[in-house]
Amino acid sequence: MKLKKDIVTGNIDGKDFAIATGRLAKRFRGIINNNKTAAYIFELLKTDCTEDEIVEAMCKKYDAPAEVIRADVKEVLKQIKDLGIVE
Repeated sequence: MKLKKDIVTGNIDGKDFAIATGRLAKRFRGIINNNKTAAYIFELLKTDCTEDEIVEAMCKKYDAPAEVIRADVKEVLKQIKDLGIVE
């Protein structure tokens, strides 16, 4: 899975966000405010990757139990999928 091409991410004053542009903006309006974990997942999703690959990358980056990381990843991915912003 990966973010749809019309999703743009950014950071202003230390606040991470994502917005829809182009045709996707007609269906999804607004700003997604991301915490550091979600922002990292969004960055990983700029290229095609699986849930397991995201969990593996996050386990390397963060000092937390794998099961906690997997639960966080599942939650963020569910929200992203519900918004319809991944392919």
